[in-house]
Amino acid sequence: MNTKKRRTTDSSKFGAFCPGILFFLLAGLVLLPGGISAQEQIAGEWLRFELTGSSAFYDWSASSALEAEQTFTPSRYGPGKALDGDLSTSWAEGAEGAGIGEWFTLALYRAPEALGFHNGYGENRNLFSKNNRVKELSLRFYAGLNISGFATEWTTFFDALPISDARTVRLSDSMEAQRISLPFNRAEIEKGMREFRESEAVRTWDFPQAEEMNVDGSEGLARSYRLLIRMEITDVYQGTNWDDTCITELWPDYGAAERVFVSGNGSSLMMEKSGGETIRSYEPFGSVLTLVESSRNNRWAVLIKEDAYNEGGRVESEYVLVHVPTGRDMTKEILGTSPVLGTELLPTGFVGKYSRTFVEYEDFSTGQTRRVRCSLYRK
Repeated sequence: MNTKKRRTTDSSKFGAFCPGILFFLLAGLVLLPGGISAQEQIAGEWLRFELTGSSAFYDWSASSALEAEQTFTPSRYGPGKALDGDLSTSWAEGAEGAGIGEWFTLALYRAPEALGFHNGYGENRNLFSKNNRVKELSLRFYAGLNISGFATEWTTFFDALPISDARTVRLSDSMEAQRISLPFNRAEIEKGMREFRESEAVRTWDFPQAEEMNVDGSEGLARSYRLLIRMEITDVYQGTNWDDTCITELWPDYGAAERVFVSGNGSSLMMEKSGGETIRSYEPFGSVLTLVESSRNNRWAVLIKEDAYNEGGRVESEYVLVHVPTGRDMTKEILGTSPVLGTELLPTGFVGKYSRTFVEYEDFSTGQTRRVRCSLYRK
């Protein structure tokens, strides 16, 4: 990896299209010296987060990325690389030095119990050793909101208030997946988010975005909310060759489920926690899901995935093996392939033994029934 780094906090180039009055608003902001940072203090305790990537489950941003000159500039090491499910790619911070003080923000709909990580640059052990790995992260939760239209072509802005103090977690110096329990009371974080939504400032539109847009709620503009978790690098395991600190993958982990089911429209695998709270676990774009079976502990599910947009052609069905608390497709990692229905493997169910879960499958090449342990985190 190239050790020459370029920061991404200069957002001085925005797209030409912005809705209504916001175009003029953001055009004025762009002219400010130094541009807009990916996170900035705007008024009192209010922070503005600049989210540069999004998916059905979360939005994200990072303070910097290697080889990127702007927050929206594509990079081989951009923050989206830590969320793409590909162990051969990585986010690499783009600041001078070891990246102490650089951060990654994940914007979620619900509070997780833990975060999962593949630390460092995980494409192979050689690159893992040569680059820095995260040793410690300082974590803090924020409640944020965005007024519809307060965005550019590349970026959505969330104004946020802190709802927790900052706490430190330590990661292992390992290429294997690791689960980091969050040192927060999840119920308190969810309560803080509810109180934010019901607060006087939000209820009366007395917050920075509303003031800058000169709106008071009577215009009918929608607001969206996110729970933001900011992860700041405070210590690293030093690489042998390069001073780039990397994270291959990270994800939210929502913990144990009482029940697992597919949504009414078939697009999502859902998990129900104790108390009735439901959380989307797995939602592959453009697919219809059928739940075949879930494990006794509801941590694993076998699904049939079909194309939702097939127009009269042959429908190919594919089995997937999903880790429910994280929504991660573990088919290739555990079965070694992505089996097409009826041609290679046929999962037949789950077996529990000594607190471990195994998936049984029929191997069409041998006609034998086999089993393999289901595991995401290595202990």
